Amino acid sequence: MSAGTTLRLRTGKALKTDRKEVAVRFRPVPHLPFGHSGEAVPNVLRFGLDPESVTLALTGIGPGPQTLTPLTMTAQMEPADLPAYGRLLLDVLRGDAALSIRGDEAEEAWRVLAPVMSAWSNDLVPLEEYPAGSCGPAPRDQ
Repeated sequence: MSAGTTLRLRTGKALKTDRKEVAVRFRPVPHLPFGHSGEAVPNVLRFGLDPESVTLALTGIGPGPQTLTPLTMTAQMEPADLPAYGRLLLDVLRGDAALSIRGDEAEEAWRVLAPVMSAWSNDLVPLEEYPAGSCGPAPRDQ
């Protein structure tokens, strides 16, 4: 990542909908191309973490002459025979540890996570709560 790039992690349980994705929000363009009208909203590239879908939401040329319109392209793949944890457990039972992490990787993950957990417990960063079945906390300055 380059300097000034914002990284935001949103996670939750008991949400209204089940979403496992990485969303890359691109900066809006500073101005529209010459001769175009409309609103240039930031493009969003979404990768599903279950490998069944990829979505690209972007601003593109719409049906009217030189008008920018929000467009969405989605690719759906056949779901796997097993869910992700099922595939992982099957690989472990077969002796394939390619998707498992090593002990040093687990320690490194805790080294990264420990300061975050400390900041939450000391109220240095917000740990937002939300009611079960909701869409979670409202997004902050997207």
